[in-house]
Amino acid sequence: MAANNADTTTLINLYERTSDFSEDKVDSILINATVIEQTDMQMPFKQRAVMVQRLRGLYYDLTGDYNEALRYYLGGLALARETKLMDFEMSALTDLAILYSQIKSPEKALNVYRECLVLTKKHGTVADLISCYGNIGAIYNNLNMPDTALHYLSIGRSLCEQHGNFESIETIYNNTGNVYYKKKAFTKALGYFFLNRAINLRSNDHANLWLDDLNIGDSYLQMNSYDSARKYISESLDLSQLLRSKSKEADSYAMLARLEEKMGNYKRALEYQHLWYERDTSLVNQASSRNIAELQERFHAAERERENQELVADIRHQKTRNSFLTYLTLGALIMGVLTGIFLMAYRSSNQMLKDTNRVIQRQKEKLVELNEEKNALISVVSHDLGAPFSSIQMWAQLLERDEDVDRKTGLQNIRASAREGENLIRHILEVERMTLGEKQLDLEEVEITSFLQIVVNAFAPVAAAKQIAILYKPAIGRTSLLTDEAMLRQIIENLLSNAVKFSPPGQEIVLQVRKENEKIAISVQDHGPGISTEEQQVLFQRYAKGSASPTAGENSTGLGLFIVKRLVQELNGEISIQSAVGAGACFTVTFPLG
Repeated sequence: MAANNADTTTLINLYERTSDFSEDKVDSILINATVIEQTDMQMPFKQRAVMVQRLRGLYYDLTGDYNEALRYYLGGLALARETKLMDFEMSALTDLAILYSQIKSPEKALNVYRECLVLTKKHGTVADLISCYGNIGAIYNNLNMPDTALHYLSIGRSLCEQHGNFESIETIYNNTGNVYYKKKAFTKALGYFFLNRAINLRSNDHANLWLDDLNIGDSYLQMNSYDSARKYISESLDLSQLLRSKSKEADSYAMLARLEEKMGNYKRALEYQHLWYERDTSLVNQASSRNIAELQERFHAAERERENQELVADIRHQKTRNSFLTYLTLGALIMGVLTGIFLMAYRSSNQMLKDTNRVIQRQKEKLVELNEEKNALISVVSHDLGAPFSSIQMWAQLLERDEDVDRKTGLQNIRASAREGENLIRHILEVERMTLGEKQLDLEEVEITSFLQIVVNAFAPVAAAKQIAILYKPAIGRTSLLTDEAMLRQIIENLLSNAVKFSPPGQEIVLQVRKENEKIAISVQDHGPGISTEEQQVLFQRYAKGSASPTAGENSTGLGLFIVKRLVQELNGEISIQSAVGAGACFTVTFPLG
């Protein structure tokens, strides 16, 4: 038995060490989770399962797969509540709140932190409570409420001093520095950032040191102390590369671009901007947001179902007790009748209340859905318009101030960036117009063979610019289709544009037309990176983006395939995809001939 206790302690120690791992040890997190899961010992299975759920959530969180991270975090939270493991429940809530902060959902993060604070006050340690106050302060700062943030941070700092417990003082220092930064009190902010940096230097915590250096560099940048800013931002870049973190590296390059732009070194700023944009993987896209919302809703639905079952059990127990008391005390038929009438009225009122609640719930769900759409639109516009407009600004400044810059090249780049922004806006307006049902059909007989040849000829120069050839394989014989020519052209151009965008130079795209079973099928086959089965499930959703990147850095809004599907449906057609990772993709649109 003593051996089993020793083994259990070893396992718990392994879990606690692993939960503190940063990105440079991310692979070890998954390995240790498997070790804990497969170890045969006396520790209850569900306790081990909670540990495994959390560690796997941390692994996917650190690698940027927020969908999987959320799935494991929610699973761990449900298990912790089921087994009444309060420590694990508090950890799960904290992990969830941090994740919501990372995906730019501060309101959700704040709600989770409040729930965590209530639980921590009852069952947590002083260190847990300090950390909780520090994190709530950070969220209020993100919500542009710096004074409220300072209130919670001061409570956390007071607890540190009262109890001599400085395990979580880094959270307090860092978040207090961020508050003063937002209040533009940069000297005060630097004081807290340097206090934090001294602690992390002693512990050699590279991940937190990266954040300290970036914050210090940013503060110096705001104070126009450019040499000091460059020193600390460059150190943050070195640490991000040591940690092998693309997101941290992107943030460091973005800060260096800001520094060079502020110093007037626009050519260098443009180089850093490109390096930032290459590494900015846009992890929080609409597909992720939708998957995250679905996972969250499924978890809450399970929670509501559990609560409903408990409530039903309580109601049944209460009804039984009330019936027994009524039988003993009343016993009169008239009272029974009156009770029956009362119950019928009660049930009728209760049913009306349920119906009203269902209507309210549907309205609430619709509002949530509209809010998600609004957030997604803002996210797309802010992210994807940022690059072309920044590029326009950089090239304009270079042309104004640097005589060595080739003016023709500069103007070409400005025009290309302007076209990127214009196309994005046009796509968004097209989506909204279709959503509002403002698209009118203009049906006519279109001879498909010659029509598609014209489209291919018009699109050939775009493909040739990437050394890509378009091979057109028409159907045998003359083929006419009653359709809206403009809509059909937009469908084919979108599919060809995607094929060119994701195909490497030197490849071939095949546009083929087939007649089959009183239908006409038009397919576009590319030889790009292919699309996984999982990504195919959300490929046609609004703002959805896959993991593959355009091969020449072209802009991708996640709107093209959504527009294609809507147009195909308007023309009474269907769209399908055949693809696998590494094997290219073939999109096929099918329309009835009759």
